[in-house]
This record gives sequence, structure tokens and C-alpha cells, in this order.
Amino acid sequence: MRRYTRSRFAAFGLLSVGNVLALLLYGLVLSTKVSGGGAAPLPAVIVLAVVFLLIAMAAAIKRGRDLGWPAWLTVLGFWIGLGLGPLLLVLVGYLAFAKTKAQADTFEPAPPPATLVTWIFALMNLIWPWAVLGVLSAVL
Repeated sequence: MRRYTRSRFAAFGLLSVGNVLALLLYGLVLSTKVSGGGAAPLPAVIVLAVVFLLIAMAAAIKRGRDLGWPAWLTVLGFWIGLGLGPLLLVLVGYLAFAKTKAQADTFEPAPPPATLVTWIFALMNLIWPWAVLGVLSAVL
């Protein structure tokens, strides 16, 4: 599927960006040693945040195609927004709420809206890094 509707982008793009923010805040807590435990799983936190950033970028590209944007423009906007911090949240918010263009992509029909299975996969995608970090914290 080359395009995402608003609901699919919310499931995979917004939740991934939220997970990146939560992982980076958790990494900040680990690095400042505010809570118990050590900074041992900190590299795993950074790797997981990068993985979810790439997932969010892939979702943004698919959503941008649904809006009629070329992929390179979406990637450029994503990385500029990432470099400017809060601008990424503005871009993601726009992608989440912008209306689909009817003739955005002529090579493929409009994608169906998100189903229950989509949301289950999105929630599993939201939960698995925390399970990995829990195991790493117990092992390290």
C-alpha cells in the first residue's frame, strides 16, 4: 500500500511519533539517573527511538502521497522538521488532519480506512519496545 488515510496515519504515524517522544524522555530519565536502575539500556532506547522515527517517516511518506506530495518533498519536510524540533509536530499534525485529495495518486485506488486489525497492529507496535526495554532492564 502506497497511501495512508488519516486513520491509518494516526495508527502508524502519530503513535510512532508519540513513542519516539516517550522513548527519548525515558532515555533522559535514565541518563540523569532520576529513577532506579542504571543507564545500561540507554543505547537500546536510542536504537528503538530511531526505529520508530523511521516508521513514522515511512507513514508520513505514505500519507504525503495521499495528499499529492512527492516522496522527496515529504522526506525533506520530515528531516527539516526533525531538525527544528517542534516543527515536526506541526508537520505530523497537518498530515494527521489534512483532507485526502481525490486524484492524489493515479496508480492505485484510494486506500480503505483503518480497521480493527490495523489498530491492533498499531497498538502492538506501540507496546513491543517497552517489553524489550523491560527485558533488557531485568537482564542488564
